[in-house]
Amino acid sequence: MTTAQATDLIVRPESIQKLYTDYLSQRFAVNRRYQRKLVWTVEEKRALIDSILRDLPVPLVLVAEISGEQPYVYEIIDGMQRLNAIFAFIENEYDVDGKYFDLEALADTKEMNDDGQLEQKQPVMSRENSRKLANYSLALSVFRATGTAQIDEVFRRINSGGRRLSGQELRQAGSTAEIAQLVRVLASRIRGDSSRGDVVPLSEMPKLSINNKHLDYGVDVDTIFWVQQSILRRLDVRTSNDEQLILDLLVDCLVDPFVSSGTDTRDSAYGLEEDMESASGKLESRIQENLSLRTPEAIQNDFFRIFDELRLVLGEADEKFVRLVVGRSSGGRYPRYFHAVFMAFYELVVQEAMRVRDRPKVVRGLTNIGAPKGPLMIPGGGGDWTVEDKRRNINAVKGAIRDGFEPVPRGEQEDIGRYGLASHLETILANSVTEQSLCELKQGLLDLTERLRKFDEESWKKILKTISAIANDGRSNTGYLIIGAADDQKASDRVRALDQTEPVKYRGYSIVGVGREARILSLQLKDYYDWVANKLTGCNLEPDLRSQITADMRLVDYHGLAVIVLKVESQEKPAFFEGKIYERRGSSTVVVPHSEYHRIFRKFM
Repeated sequence: MTTAQATDLIVRPESIQKLYTDYLSQRFAVNRRYQRKLVWTVEEKRALIDSILRDLPVPLVLVAEISGEQPYVYEIIDGMQRLNAIFAFIENEYDVDGKYFDLEALADTKEMNDDGQLEQKQPVMSRENSRKLANYSLALSVFRATGTAQIDEVFRRINSGGRRLSGQELRQAGSTAEIAQLVRVLASRIRGDSSRGDVVPLSEMPKLSINNKHLDYGVDVDTIFWVQQSILRRLDVRTSNDEQLILDLLVDCLVDPFVSSGTDTRDSAYGLEEDMESASGKLESRIQENLSLRTPEAIQNDFFRIFDELRLVLGEADEKFVRLVVGRSSGGRYPRYFHAVFMAFYELVVQEAMRVRDRPKVVRGLTNIGAPKGPLMIPGGGGDWTVEDKRRNINAVKGAIRDGFEPVPRGEQEDIGRYGLASHLETILANSVTEQSLCELKQGLLDLTERLRKFDEESWKKILKTISAIANDGRSNTGYLIIGAADDQKASDRVRALDQTEPVKYRGYSIVGVGREARILSLQLKDYYDWVANKLTGCNLEPDLRSQITADMRLVDYHGLAVIVLKVESQEKPAFFEGKIYERRGSSTVVVPHSEYHRIFRKFM
């Protein structure tokens, strides 16, 4: 950092009470481009609180001050884990020495306790110690950065020593490489912790972090695909080895001929190779050239086409990946086995224009293919995975499963325009955890009255109001309305009772599908889809909004249940519905008073 830059650094003491007030006002932001998930154990959090209560020094918190619209927002560079530990203790998420923070000790927590937003747990820490913690001064180091590149560099320098971050976390931290963004997006979608933007309030981070012992965060580590299928261990996911595996896969999808998979290759892909004239040093330019020929969206779609097909095959087998492929029930880690199978599917589907014809036959081809006497011979341990060994194993998988595939007939145009990906639906639902205003769920379009079961005009009108409200969130924002997902447990239970449909759960949501309504109306699923499309075409939404939604609607097969996804994009100006402007407040749709129209119009300026 130069001398001129150093003068932009101000260190000042701030009481925990003041920092907590700023936290409640969402003045602390986390940039997920470089920040880790919440990874501290409850023991580490307790140790920090104990240090504070003993008046021991605590490392400073470094933030970047981002100016713009008031109030200022502090982007946390170093200290996210510490701030979360302090604020979580204040809100009674865990105890220290068996006692919980006294909510009466702070005006903010007392008010939230009175309103029912917080609940005082027992036994309670003494008022004296609770106030002692609240009055403790932390050193807040405020860095007035000139741009995101400067923040990224500071973060990398802070975390480059020791073992604070894994190799992949350091590689990923603040990287502006296009492949780094692809890795972030794909990994978060698979984990189920994706967010609409990179920057989120610190208060939302627990919802986007992986649960830990005694810490019930938003994502259950045992439900994450990599852990669920015994491909990676829990610790591997917490240290971002899932992102490393995705990076290895992307490199092989984007670079022809193959390169070895290992540390040097991964560094080269991110432009971190010192000798840029070496074979590995030129890898970044080869990747970028391929990315320029295809859009990131197309690459993501290809990736998830394969990922979703693999999940369907595993569903057909009713076995975990490692049990099916390696013949073991659990234990260890098997990323290269997954790599070989994924790339075999990728080459058959994307490069050779084939499709799965017979899933049971594919299952038989994969069964025990990686067992000790099977054709796969993947070396254990670390080190690079050589091109020759990788190619031999991928070819072995292709040979075992090819009979379950068939070529897409020449000239046949599959109607893929009306179909979406199951993984995309999961991403929408995961994002709704932190962006409730941009997602709405509806079980269907028929009422749930036992005798009638006819088109619900009142519910349809609410759907149109909600679409209009989502579109009024502002320019460049995208929201979704899902038809075929229950918005509460009561609706889910009613669908189960009336239609004998067993909902599929994802992150607490109940997918009930629309196929049951198609059967009630004596329609094929395609005809039901067209029926909904015609309803939208003839509705009284704003013309541009109506056209966009109809063009972008998709039908998703989610574990055998059909779901309709309506994508809602903000237009050039606010959308009126029946002469009124609606907006989303949390998960509710409300009318905007005439006196506040200017506020909505400002969002589109």
